[in-house]
Order: sequence, then structure tokens, then C-alpha cells
Amino acid sequence: MRKLNSKFETSFISEEGTYLQNKDYFAFVELDNYACYVIADGIDKDKELESAKIAVTTFIKDFTARPTMNKFILRKYLKKVNDELIASSRNVRLKASMTVVITNYSKLIYSVIGNTRFYYFKDGYLKHKSKDQSLAQQLADDEMIPIDAMAKHAERNNLSSYLGQSDFRRPYISSKIKLFDGDVFTLLTKGIWENCDAKEIEDSLEGAKEPKEVIDNVEDMILSRQHKEIDNYTLAMTFVEKAYLDPKRSKKIKIAVIVAILLLLITLIGVGAFIIYKHKKADNIATMNKDKQDAEEYIQNGNIEKANEEYKNALDIAKKYKLTDDEKNLDDDYKYTGIIIDADKDLEGKKYQDALDKYNRALEKAGDSEDVGSDYISKKMDIAKQGIKVSDSLTLGDKQMDDGDLDGALQNYLDAKDLAVECNLKDEKKEAMDKIQKIYDQKAADAKQQKDDADKAAADKKQSDEDEKKKQEDAAKKAEDSKKASDESVNKAIDLRKNGDLKYTAGDYVSAKMYYELAKEKFEEANNNSLADELVDKIAIMDKKIGETSDKKTEADRYKEGADSKYASGDNTSAKVLYLLAKDAYSSLGDNDGLSQVTEKLNAIDQASASNKQAQPSGK
Repeated sequence: MRKLNSKFETSFISEEGTYLQNKDYFAFVELDNYACYVIADGIDKDKELESAKIAVTTFIKDFTARPTMNKFILRKYLKKVNDELIASSRNVRLKASMTVVITNYSKLIYSVIGNTRFYYFKDGYLKHKSKDQSLAQQLADDEMIPIDAMAKHAERNNLSSYLGQSDFRRPYISSKIKLFDGDVFTLLTKGIWENCDAKEIEDSLEGAKEPKEVIDNVEDMILSRQHKEIDNYTLAMTFVEKAYLDPKRSKKIKIAVIVAILLLLITLIGVGAFIIYKHKKADNIATMNKDKQDAEEYIQNGNIEKANEEYKNALDIAKKYKLTDDEKNLDDDYKYTGIIIDADKDLEGKKYQDALDKYNRALEKAGDSEDVGSDYISKKMDIAKQGIKVSDSLTLGDKQMDDGDLDGALQNYLDAKDLAVECNLKDEKKEAMDKIQKIYDQKAADAKQQKDDADKAAADKKQSDEDEKKKQEDAAKKAEDSKKASDESVNKAIDLRKNGDLKYTAGDYVSAKMYYELAKEKFEEANNNSLADELVDKIAIMDKKIGETSDKKTEADRYKEGADSKYASGDNTSAKVLYLLAKDAYSSLGDNDGLSQVTEKLNAIDQASASNKQAQPSGK
């Protein structure tokens, strides 16, 4: 046990000076293998809590539980002291300067936080002195003030580090100092060093047999000067009467020699290994540069995933050999291609906005990569932007559909389809086409319903007129029948024209054109050519409107589908008009298949009409 084989004698004094309260505190503990000496100076104004005592006792408690000279562990103890002061603060923030000395009875280390001090004397002379962590010490280090002026300098208490700081920094811990018999070390607060310099303490050591003699001499010296104000002063002094000597020292020296020889052999082996390593490093660096060059070529060819792999291989080599500049550049390139890959995945997954955001981030990084791949990114961004436009058009169209605005929805779906075709967005194109077809189907259904309603109303009116006519005189029946037929044609034509106007106002140009064609035919049957001529202009307007909202092929198909529906329901007259319209459209397109199908339907209607006429009685 080291303590039993060494002799350390310690004495101390701690007084309030001319103040009412002593804010200083000193304590020490000597264990079997280690000893700890701690002095602290409270630098706060708290009247209830003693920050110096809290600091000293906290450190000694941790040290006693686990004594050590390990700097890492000692810094943890000091950090805990700092945290304890912060946690204990109530009225004011508790603050303290502190100096700690740790020894294993053979060597010592010390730590200073603030402006408490450590002096080490050898052969009666000051051998080592700690440095304050204050602005005055910085000025002295920069030779702006003499060292002996620090004791009275105005900035001596302006501390750069102290316990109780929110941003407590890494505390200073000295290197180990070898102890010899007759050495002396002392800890002191500013109440001592402000009023007694190190040379005076050095003089007091001369002839002293024990530390108490020196402490008493220093105190008498300070008090004899009768200063009006003396800060709290604490002085602790330890005489190393016998330092610990390791009985295995000679054996350790032999081991050290053997270790040195082994280290030499290891060094020689290491040099050889280093040469081999250097050649291998050169080869790997060449590989790294080749990987980087290959990656850039892959990017130019649009193979981003392969470029990303090459950058990763090059980056691994740069990390392995700690090539800082290359590592940073390759890491940027690797992340750059990684962003592009993520963006491509989002684009493929129809997440157009996410893809566009990532392409923008990649484009910003493209500047650091000498714009490699910027063309690729720009093309992908155009697709993402078009995808957003298509998605927006489809979404807006859906909303207009829900609101009943079929024409507005149709226009947005048509726009979405055109954009999807431009960018080869097949799924979006199909979705747009399906929704366009849905609108056409709905419009056809609406037109059929309105036509059915109109036909029923006309039939009811006709039946009423016929019943009224039967009451008239037989002599006027033929004339009345003729007039009735004419009136019915005109009235029906007017109704049809009115329905056409309603459809035109509603924006249903296909249905409007159908009604105008039917009305024109009725006016011609009634020999009312002036009204029939007026409808020619309206039909031309409808053709223009239909051409603006749909292509000719869609128009022809819609006419044909409407005619098929009318034909199936037995309304051959309406069906013939729509088939004639479809025939004109197919003819203008050069669609022989469509033209052939419509012509067959028209021939069938004409044959049916001829058969009906032949079957009618001659008196009718």
C-alpha cells in the first residue's frame, strides 16, 4: 500500500479576511493508493448556500468512491461538480473557482478552474506555478502586462472559465509531476496571492520543519500589512517528507529495455509493411480515380444507378486511406446520384411533386459536380412538371364532374390526355380517355332522355289535336288534315329548334345540332324555307363549336353511337339524321370502315321506310 510507504504532511488555514462570510473551502482525503487535495473559492453573492463547499465535497465524494489519476474520469468528476452547482442554484447562480491535486504518492497532477492556484516547490524554490483562467493572465501571457502586476490588475477576477457555467468547457488537467523527498506543493485562493507573492512564500519555506510554520508566517505577513480590505484567504500546504518508491523499479527498467528492442523490431517490420502499403495505396487510388471517371461516363449515358455504384466504390477507397478532399468530393457525388435515383423512383411511382423537389435538390448539387448529369435531370424535371399538370387537370376535372360542370370537366380531361400523350404517360392517358368517354356517355344519355321527353310531349299534343279534329265537319276533314300535318311539322320544328337552343345554351353542341337538323327537315316538309335557311347558319355554328371541343373521329363515333341508340329504339327519323352526320364525318376522315357501316344503316332505314309506305292504305 503506497500510503504506508510514504509520508505526506498537510496543514491549512481558511479565514474570512475583512469580510463577514468566508466563501473559501478546503478539504483533502488520503487513501491507500491515492490522495486528493481540493480548494475552492465561491465567487457568487449567495448568502445561504456555500458554493465552494458544495464543489469540494462533491468532487471528493466521487473521487473517494473511485480514486484514479485517469484524466477522462477526472474530467467527468469536474463536470458533475459543475452540474451540481447549477442544480443547487436558487436565488442566484452558484459559481466557484477550484484547484484539485491528485497524487499516487509518487507523482501528482493538478487541475485549475478559475483563479485559485497551485504552487510546486523543489529544494525550497518555486519550480512550477499554475496559470489563472482570467483576462489578466491572458494579458500577461501576451506580454501586455508584467506577471507581477496580476495581483492588483483590474481584470484578475474576469474569468474565462469557472464552475457553474452553462457552457462548461473541457477543464485543464496538467501532465504528471514526479515527486521527490523534500518537495512541497500548496493550494491557495486569491486572498493569499493578492497579498503575498510566490517569492515571499518561498522565503517562508527556508528552515521550516512542518507546513504549519510556513502557513503561520504567511498569515502574519498578510495581517501585518493592515490592508483596509482583505478577501477570504485559504492556504493549504503539503510537505512530501517521503515519496513512494516502487520496489519493482529495476525490473520495470529491464522490461522497458526489452520493450524498446521489440518496438525497434516492430518498427523495422512496420517500415517494410508501410512500403507495401504505400504501393497498394497508390494502386487503390488509381482505381478510385478510374471509378470516378467511369461514374461520370455512366451519368452522361443516363445510367445513374451504375454511376452511384462507382462513386460508392471510389468513396470507400477515399475513406480507407483518409483522403479528406477526395472523400468530401466523392461523398457529395455519391449523395448527388443517390438523390437522382430517389427522384427517379418517385417519378416512376407517380409521386411527381416529390420527384420534382428531389430533382431540384440534385440540380443544386450538380454545380459541385461540374454540371455532370444536369441535362438528364432537366429532362426528368420536364416529365415531372408535365405529370403534375396532368394530375392537376384530372383532379380539377373530377371536381367539375362532381359539381355537374361536364363541359369544363371535358376540357380538362382533354388537356390531360394531350399532355399525357406528349410525355408518354400511358396510365394518365388511359385515365383521361376513360373519363372523357364517361362524359360522352352521360351526355348521350341526357340527350336521349330529353328527346324521349320531347317526343312524349309531342305525341300527347298530337293525340289531343287529332281528337279535336275528329269533331270537325267531314267536308273539311281533308283540308284540315292537310293543314294539321303542316301545322304539326311547323310546331314540331319549332319545338325541335327550341330544344336545340336549350342544348346550345347548355353547351351540348352535338345534341343542339341534332335538334337543328330535325327542325330544318320539318320546316322543309312544311315548305317554310325561310325558317329552314335560318337553321343552316345555326348548324354551321354547331359544327364549329363541336370542332373546337372534340376531334372529328370522336364526333363521328358519337353520331354513330347516337344513331345506333335511336335506331334500336325505333326512331328511324332521328337515327337517319345522325347517321348522315356520321357519314359526312367518316367521309371527311377517309374512314372507309366507318363509312361502310353507316351506309349500311342508312340503306336499311330507307328500305324500312319504303316498305312502310307500300304497306299504308291508298286512302291515307
